Amino acid sequence: MMEGNLLKLEHFATHDGPGIRLVVFLKGCPLRCRWCHTPESQNTEPELLYLQEKCQHCGACGNIFEKTAPPVRQTYVENCPAGALKIAGLRMSAEEIITEAEKERIFFDESGGGLTISGGEPLFQKEFSFSLLRLAAECGIRCCVETSGFGDPNALKSWIPYVEWFLFDCKETDPELHRRFTGVDNRLILSNLNLLDQWGGSIILRCPLIPGVNGRADHLQGIARLAERLGQIKEIHIEPYHPLAMEHYRRLHRKIPSLPKEFPSPAVVEAWRQQIAEFTAKPVIIP
Repeated sequence: MMEGNLLKLEHFATHDGPGIRLVVFLKGCPLRCRWCHTPESQNTEPELLYLQEKCQHCGACGNIFEKTAPPVRQTYVENCPAGALKIAGLRMSAEEIITEAEKERIFFDESGGGLTISGGEPLFQKEFSFSLLRLAAECGIRCCVETSGFGDPNALKSWIPYVEWFLFDCKETDPELHRRFTGVDNRLILSNLNLLDQWGGSIILRCPLIPGVNGRADHLQGIARLAERLGQIKEIHIEPYHPLAMEHYRRLHRKIPSLPKEFPSPAVVEAWRQQIAEFTAKPVIIP
């Protein structure tokens, strides 16, 4: 029975694919996006979270949170009377996940929903992702995969028969800026996007946009040109930046990235949408 490293399951989600969904957030990602809103999903192994606002400074944990990289032990969590320590990460089998999904099947069927594998990065656990996709298909559960596209193209190809929609991230169209913002260049990502298009995968291009980072006219036009060139891209979804992840970095004892502290205004987001729509006939949507 194959197991995967998960961050969490999100029940009754409505954002990561059509309808009502069970979203499987995997742990482990090869990218280090400056704006990552779930930094606890980057590393494959479980991590200890410190919820400072709950801490009573009683010393029951031995002040383990003062260490830069505290060991992950369930006893710390159990001994904390205030619930200020939590473990981010768990292991589940594909069968256990499908058991959870079956409980929500009536909602999937009525809404056109299903199961979404997200991350982290599903390609980082490609064998487990394939096992889960195949088992879901055997049970008649429709699936989406949210991916950065950075990984094995053969894995993507093997997933196509089981995936209703690939929610494919377009983080930055300029190769050098992509490396600066994410830690990797985008050559493999664009190659995989082209291959996925050639192989007939159904694609929704998801574009995180961050003021002062990639909300530039050249990047917005690059998104549109990409969508126009690839016929299997059916829609473009704008994913506006939000600053709510800052607390996640604190809980992990990580340096908080230098990013805007405010949400982009609706007017800014609409301007982004219009700039993309000016250069493509594909639908440009703010979910």
